[in-house]
Amino acid sequence: MINYAGMKSEENSGSDFGQLPVGAYLGYVIDAKVEGLKPDQSLVLAIDVAEGEYKDFFMNKLAAQKKAGSQYEVKYKGTYRLRIPNPDNKKAMYPQTDLKRMNDMIFRFEKSNPGFHWDGDEQKLKGLQVGFSMQEDEYNGNTFTRIGRLDTYQDVQAGLVKAMKPRKRSGDANDSAFLPPMPAADPQTGFTPVELDSLPF
Repeated sequence: MINYAGMKSEENSGSDFGQLPVGAYLGYVIDAKVEGLKPDQSLVLAIDVAEGEYKDFFMNKLAAQKKAGSQYEVKYKGTYRLRIPNPDNKKAMYPQTDLKRMNDMIFRFEKSNPGFHWDGDEQKLKGLQVGFSMQEDEYNGNTFTRIGRLDTYQDVQAGLVKAMKPRKRSGDANDSAFLPPMPAADPQTGFTPVELDSLPF
């Protein structure tokens, strides 16, 4: 390796904004969109922390990563994804689970926002408040936290939400709805690990 000007041991704090700790948070929806083509579509929610020590955590993290600069694509980390129930979707492994998860999401939004009734228009979810829980997740040796569940705003305020148990996965087909197939990108840097045998030397 060649030495370079300014070479020294120095923590690069600008490239890593840390992770939102496991726990329940008061949140709000920044954006909502439908991804994919019928019949295999997903509702993707961009959520952030509404108040407290970690207010706007994901937006601040995104801004810090963009400011630091990266050769990898910087993505918003505070997302929650739900497969949209469709009886014609042959890729859905558990259609009844998809339906239950979507109905549960509707319930949590309607309870969190008194007077709101969702008609299926994802744009109407923008700006709504909702509680959410961060879960520790392990995927092929990479450990990180992610939004694992939506909660009602009122339950989070009242301290009634129990912490989610850690989740460990190995990249099997049952996990394809949550993360991309191997090789998995590091959730913080976006770096995709390379097997040593595939290096050209």
